[in-house]
Amino acid sequence: MRLSPDAGGKRLRHAKLLVALGELGEAEDEVAARLEEAPDDLTALNLFAKIKHIKGELSEAVACWAQLHTRSQHNELTLMRLAVLLELARDPERHAGNYLALGQFPMGQSPTAPLELEEAFRHLLARRPLEAKATCDRLAARHRNKDPELYKLCIMAKAWIAELSGELDVARSALEGLGQERGFETDTDRVLSLARVYERSSDPAAWEKAVHIYQYITRSFEKLSAQAHLATLHRKLGNTALAEDHELAFLIAFERRMHRLSRSEVARAAAHRYVPLERLKSIRPSTEAAGTEVAPGRERALYDYLCGNEEAARTYFESATELLDRKYMADLHAVGGSFDGAVDGFLSALKEDPDDHHVISFLLSHWDHTYDARIASALTATPLGERVREGLEAVLHVRPRSTRIWLVLSLLLELQGAAEEANRHRERGRALQMAEQRDASPIGRVLAAAVYHFVGKAKGLIHQIWVDRKPVAPGKGGFLHAEDIFGNVTKDMQQAVRNTFLAVREYARSRFPHKTTDILDYDYTYKVTKEDEPSGGLSAGLPTALAFLSVFLQRPVPQDMAFTGVIIADAHNVLMVRGVGEAEYKVKGAYHRNLYAIVLPAENQKDLAQTQQVPRAVMTELVRFASRLEDAITLTFGERIWLD
Repeated sequence: MRLSPDAGGKRLRHAKLLVALGELGEAEDEVAARLEEAPDDLTALNLFAKIKHIKGELSEAVACWAQLHTRSQHNELTLMRLAVLLELARDPERHAGNYLALGQFPMGQSPTAPLELEEAFRHLLARRPLEAKATCDRLAARHRNKDPELYKLCIMAKAWIAELSGELDVARSALEGLGQERGFETDTDRVLSLARVYERSSDPAAWEKAVHIYQYITRSFEKLSAQAHLATLHRKLGNTALAEDHELAFLIAFERRMHRLSRSEVARAAAHRYVPLERLKSIRPSTEAAGTEVAPGRERALYDYLCGNEEAARTYFESATELLDRKYMADLHAVGGSFDGAVDGFLSALKEDPDDHHVISFLLSHWDHTYDARIASALTATPLGERVREGLEAVLHVRPRSTRIWLVLSLLLELQGAAEEANRHRERGRALQMAEQRDASPIGRVLAAAVYHFVGKAKGLIHQIWVDRKPVAPGKGGFLHAEDIFGNVTKDMQQAVRNTFLAVREYARSRFPHKTTDILDYDYTYKVTKEDEPSGGLSAGLPTALAFLSVFLQRPVPQDMAFTGVIIADAHNVLMVRGVGEAEYKVKGAYHRNLYAIVLPAENQKDLAQTQQVPRAVMTELVRFASRLEDAITLTFGERIWLD
């Protein structure tokens, strides 16, 4: 099938709009269809990974990210290779798979050469930087005239080892020297590493050189992080206006990479397929680029509506005659309270497009409240009523967990006189509705922010922690046994979980004595999801503590918040929240997951203020800080938790 030039773009814009509205099943169908049409569309693959991440299908999300990392033209592939070798030197058994997964090491005439570099990193880990650099020099000399790629890898390894050791002059000299050799003058890996070294320098002249490199990278590759580096460098150089310009450019590019839509993009997507206006207005838009042009006509009218200029939108839609325009005009009638006009408009549209479930939903919902004879007459008439029913049933065959469609179909069947079938569909819809409500605010289930490492790249990932309880003889419980900790967790983490359990149990009995009188009448279970990779470390302490507390107090936890932090027990009633590593990637993971907030240790506030991974505006919008467990409790359960 031949597609129009913008057909793929329209499909992806609509899919992004559906993600913003929480219609993940329909969005996934759209993106899957796009990938079938164009398997090499990396934007579609990236959006598919986002949908999988939001849905909690983490294994598939990680598989998509792996493809993106290996296929992206923007990756610093040499640095990724070196990071894999460092991981291999640190833990050969755990990271051997990453070496094989990258699968793009330059082999040339010496297939073992990359692994020989591992020796240099073993020296580095043993705090022998001189031996590490000497190993790189020896291997570089061996491959200098035989294999340019291996030679580059060895020089870059030396520079990176020097940078990690704080020897910036050595790193700079190695990278500048490589640039004087034929074929490496504009090598992307080299110039990006050199820019990073220049940026870490204390010399303003070096900062100016870094600016020139990042400007070149921005022009050549539109690399996202280049804007963040330029903002930092200009601020250090005292160029405040330029720094602010680059911060704004970074924010816009970051939001676009995360598939957030601005008002103009929402309008453009909705100009091709009908979406109810109030749903469009519920989307929190991303930052609009200065000078953004909006196409005249329907797109402009929708943009005006989203900006609050309803009269301008109405003026356009009143005079427009196309089917989509008439749907929006009917919607404007409904928004303005003129339901007679809305019903007439939607009924007229339904006769031309009997498959639009948004239109059907409005009409049946209105009939359920008013028993409007016009709607009843239209939807009981043949063949329109049958066609509408067949369309709704077709949607359910594709998305059988769609609560709204089950309930809408039950209303249609009731109107058409099929009472028994209508009741079955209504019960199914209400059961799904109750499940959705439980999933939105469950007891004992908490979102934890983690970092997944794949072939030298860090990726923020949000996964679940579950806690449950099982009754035992009164007063004989209150334990978390080792065999009741489930999931792929290291022994150290298993011990940390039991330690956190005991600390939170005593904290809860001290701070909430009136709510924990039955705490010893149960034993408890704990599970970490994402089982194909071992979970370790202490950063899951805060989400673990809140999961236990949720069960102790029988209070649900919002599922639009994620948590990370180390829990330290200062006393039975004083639990502190201490800092974690790679906090910036966890913030990115929460933003990618479309969460409302992420709670981080207050100790990480300084680190995040200096990061170039996440724009400041995103941090301000998303991040909340806690220094003690009670801070996190208040953020999670609200101020009333201390008074109820």
